[in-house]
Formats: sequence, structure tokens, C-alpha cells
Amino acid sequence: MEKLRTLERDGARDESGNVQDDGRSNPYALESVVRVMNVLEAFTADRPELRLTDLSETLGMPKPQVLRIASTLEQGGFLERDPDTKRYRLGIRLLTLGMLVQRTLSLRDVAQPWVDQLADETRETIGLFVPDRSGPICVEVRQSPRALRVFAEPGRRMPWNAGASGKVILAFLPEAERERVLSTTSFRAFTERTITDPDQLRTLLDTIRRDEFHVGVSDLNNGALGIGAPIFDHHGRIAGAISLSAPNDRAPEDEWPRLIALVKTCCEEISRQLGYVRGVG
Repeated sequence: MEKLRTLERDGARDESGNVQDDGRSNPYALESVVRVMNVLEAFTADRPELRLTDLSETLGMPKPQVLRIASTLEQGGFLERDPDTKRYRLGIRLLTLGMLVQRTLSLRDVAQPWVDQLADETRETIGLFVPDRSGPICVEVRQSPRALRVFAEPGRRMPWNAGASGKVILAFLPEAERERVLSTTSFRAFTERTITDPDQLRTLLDTIRRDEFHVGVSDLNNGALGIGAPIFDHHGRIAGAISLSAPNDRAPEDEWPRLIALVKTCCEEISRQLGYVRGVG
């Protein structure tokens, strides 16, 4: 199945996700710094605390070398060591730096290269949408270069019940907020395929949460479809959605699996760069 081309990243990683320096990816890389990064990346949600022996075995490094690195990181506040269990865990200094990174991240800035890449890959209109109390708002668009296309425009507010982006975002809102929308909104029918019944919409939203994508066909504009998927932030909350829009004739059903995979990959990469870790938050 066709995938998005991977954006260039400095360095390489082994099967465990550890940074590897093969001497070719970056001629200025310091092996000692790479080893420090590998020690920090050994800690995961499943293994938040590690003994010196655990680190040594996981990284394939001698204990004395791991001890020197861990002791230095502990001194700088990047690791903490429990005096009773002798286990290491990530330190408060990393939280401070992480919060700084989070404050400087903009969803639009992070998403832009992935939106561009998805648009180049599919040659269809790609939109980035963010949640708002009165309905999702389009904040970025790459228009299709083709003569026949589905138009979108930044600043446009989308309905909750029609199109792909609104339903995707609604599906992943906190339950109380989702129910507020479902119980207080008079849903408009844009076409004969638009869902306006709140109970039917609830059922569809359950499916969207399970699948983590949605294909909306001719429910906002006749003859057009949208394929949407969610973007999550570092807390695991819905941060936005990416939607691909195309004329129905150019996106037959046998093309959906390829397009869905491309949209989902785009959203997963943006979520990853926002700090989202599946199962955490």
C-alpha cells in the first residue's frame, strides 16, 4: 500500500527506537551524546523505572559506562534515583524542557509539511481543522491543482454533522462536550444524505472512535466526499483533524483504503510531533 514519503530526519534508529550513529547520517554527531540520548529513550510508559542492570542489558552497554552517564544525568536533574529501590526514572528537568517545547509548538506549523506532502501525494484538497465550541474551524488549506476540485477556505466554520472533519472532531471530544453538542444543536440537512438525528449521529461517532477515521460521502456537498482522521496532542486530547476532499468520481470506493491510509499516516505523524504517545494521557 502506498505510504507518505518519510520526511527527512537527522540520524537513524534501530529496532528498539534508539538513536544510532552509523558515521554517515551526521558527520558531526558525537557518539558520547548518542549514548546519553539512548539512555534517556530507554525509559518508556511501560518501563518508567529502570535499574542500572536493566539499562545495561537494554542498551548493550557496560555497567560502568551506564553508571557514569546515569550519574551525570542525575546530577543535572534529567534522571532521578530512588534511594530505596535504586531504580532510575526520568527527572523533573525533562518535564521543564518538555513544557517549553509544548509552548513553542503550533499545530499549524507542525502540520504544514505533512499537509503539503499529503496534497502532493494525492493531488486533492487537504484541510486542517481545529475544534471550536460552535463547530470546527478550517485553519489551513492546500487546494487541489486539478480543474475539477472541492474548494475549502481558511476561516470557514464547518458543521458538526456533515463532512469528515466535523464528525471526526466531535467523535473525540470529551464526552460531556460531545453530549452538549448533540443535545443542544439543531442539525441542518445539507443533502439528502446528511444525518440530522442525534441518536444516529451518536452511533456513527462510536464507529469513528473505533476506526479513527471517517469517510463522508455527499453529506455536505452532492458529488463530493471527505476522508478525515484525528490529530491528538501530548495529553491524548483531540487537537484537530485532517480532511481530504475530492469529487466522488475521482475517489471510487476501491481507492478508499489507499487514501484512508495516507490521511491516517499524516495525522499520526503530526500527533507524534505534538508529543502524542498512544496509550498515554
